[in-house]
Amino acid sequence: MTNDPSTAAIARLRGEFVCAATEVAFLHEQAPTILRDLRRALIVCSLFYLMFSVADVLALGLPGAIPSLLARSVVPLLAWAGLRHARRAAAPVTAAYRVASVFTLLGMLTYMFVAWRRPADTLLHGTSVGLMAVVILIFIPNRLRTSVAIALGSSLVFVALAWIQYLESTRHLVSMTMLVLFANAFGAVAANRHARLWREQYRTRQVLTNLSVRDPLTGCYNRRHLNAALLDGEIARARRYRLSLSLIMCDLDGFKAINDTYGHHAGDELLRCFANLLQTMTRDAIDTVVRYGGEEFLIILPETRLDGAVELAERVRAAFAAERIPYGDTVLATTASFGVVGADFAANQAITPQSLIAVADDLMYDAKRGGRNQVRARQIETGIARVA
Repeated sequence: MTNDPSTAAIARLRGEFVCAATEVAFLHEQAPTILRDLRRALIVCSLFYLMFSVADVLALGLPGAIPSLLARSVVPLLAWAGLRHARRAAAPVTAAYRVASVFTLLGMLTYMFVAWRRPADTLLHGTSVGLMAVVILIFIPNRLRTSVAIALGSSLVFVALAWIQYLESTRHLVSMTMLVLFANAFGAVAANRHARLWREQYRTRQVLTNLSVRDPLTGCYNRRHLNAALLDGEIARARRYRLSLSLIMCDLDGFKAINDTYGHHAGDELLRCFANLLQTMTRDAIDTVVRYGGEEFLIILPETRLDGAVELAERVRAAFAAERIPYGDTVLATTASFGVVGADFAANQAITPQSLIAVADDLMYDAKRGGRNQVRARQIETGIARVA
């Protein structure tokens, strides 16, 4: 989830994030919970569904109840097959929702068959259909609009069947119809509230996570997150798949003089501008920009060779040198120095995060000593440090 509030908005009616990417991220994180809840729901519902076959036997007798018993037995078999499919699916949440939809739809249709064979128990069936609608909407995980469509559609089919058979008085049928519709409305409202609260909790956790790993001034990742997991994870991935990885260490030239002359607010404006430039010129969701120190930034470039990283550093250097930032009655402008280090993990598996950062930092200071507004680069190889 980004810092853009629009990506965290929750649709009022359907109870999902308005931003599709945020909804996908939410479902990906919640996949184990959704699969666990689906398993519990399907097992409990199947058991109760089979237990109520006793009523079929009492109402129809054993020979007459056999079709109803066969129809009921399909539901737990489908639950078992569906759970196996969801556990093995590449997209578990999509599979889980598909299984929930098929299970609830078949369960309701099967119950329509049971109700049709036992017309004398119409009012009892109405109570059961109302409870089943609530279970579908609240207890079984699925998309809200799908659950509403299945629960309400099945309820209307049952109500129509009851009125066609017309074995109860009009007063009883009206009361039963109202009860079934109320159960659907209550379940839909409760399910919507649950969906929204679930996503609000996720949104709050994401905000707190961002606050702990992001620099509040620039929006870049902070050094604590870099040291905790960020660079280690990228190096582990590069080592596993024998990929190239590059780092760029950047430092604003003459930053202290700008702070002393125009004040710290001017320095903050420069930092925000430079950070925005880095984030704009790097690949979204692939490269990572870290505020390493006061005016130092580190760019992590996965699957990038040294020549590609040097090209990026030169483009950033030229763009920032040409930048003019209005500030009050003056215009702020400065340059930046860059140290670029590249590593090929197909050739060297012994590289550490500390050694990469140390080389990039030395190169950056070498660029400053060489006159600033420059790029220095080096390729780390097995036993050899080759200057580019």
